[in-house]
Amino acid sequence: MTAMNRRTILTHTLALTGLPALARAAAGGGVRFGVITDVHQDIMHDAVERVTAFVEAMVAAKVDFIVQLGDFCIPAEKNREFLAAWNRFPGPRWHVLGNHDMDGGKKREEAVAFLGMPSRYYHFDAGGVRFVVLDGNDRGGKAKGYARFIAEDQLRWLDETLAAAVLPVIVLIHQPLDNDGGVENHAAVRTILEKSRAGQPGVVAVLSGHLHQDYLRTLNGIAHLQINSASYVWLGEKGRQQVYDEAIHKAHPHLQSVAPYRDPLWAVVTVDAAAKTLTLTGRSTAWVGPDPWQRGAEEKSHPKAVCRPAITNRSVPEPRPQK
Repeated sequence: MTAMNRRTILTHTLALTGLPALARAAAGGGVRFGVITDVHQDIMHDAVERVTAFVEAMVAAKVDFIVQLGDFCIPAEKNREFLAAWNRFPGPRWHVLGNHDMDGGKKREEAVAFLGMPSRYYHFDAGGVRFVVLDGNDRGGKAKGYARFIAEDQLRWLDETLAAAVLPVIVLIHQPLDNDGGVENHAAVRTILEKSRAGQPGVVAVLSGHLHQDYLRTLNGIAHLQINSASYVWLGEKGRQQVYDEAIHKAHPHLQSVAPYRDPLWAVVTVDAAAKTLTLTGRSTAWVGPDPWQRGAEEKSHPKAVCRPAITNRSVPEPRPQK
């Protein structure tokens, strides 16, 4: 191998993983990344500030890359400042498509181009881990409103990608795969994910957003981590209330229908590739104004066990309880 080829490969690897990941890989494998989701630039008046705080924290934490799990912003010129704040992170920056990223009649291809994504769904490797990014916005389901389905062509790609994987896999998707509130054909998708565990190394975890909740659910050996919104819980018309200055609400009318988080939420995820373990370090804050239940939310739609202004620290596999 020539010196030029070695430099080319090294440059590509650095761009993909970053120097910290290379150091961890040399020590046995692993990666550390920042994750944020459901910022909702097109609703939140301070979304730029929230993303800026996240990026600054991730630079200070020296993570290998950052990823957002959807409902980021629509592809419009008015959102260039918001995207520029995200792009100030000096390392790799990955995106997942959320359903609201195509609001206003925008197409998925427009969102992909605006965000600079390689495709609607894709994979990348970092620190001895394969990350598989899925697009849960395919047509084909029966639910009304936003599409939340994974079509046959993407399922075939997923099956082939997992079959070819020689690294432990983490799946990144906007809509969750563990319940009916997420991807409609979640059972079919999970069948493919769980099949990968019959061999080695298999899928370790699925990280998703969409629900604006905070929980960990393990199904057939795969951890499904619901990452809470960076910004708020949606309440709808029934919970409408002004919690910011009148001028802010006038400029951002949808804010009356949300219960905002005072500070932005995000998490840092550390993966040990060799041990196939994952540690998530989150954040907690407070509600702005009355909490959702004081504003009329019901336990059925907003269970207090998972509806909170926090991302809880988690470990995968979960520690066994002491006897």
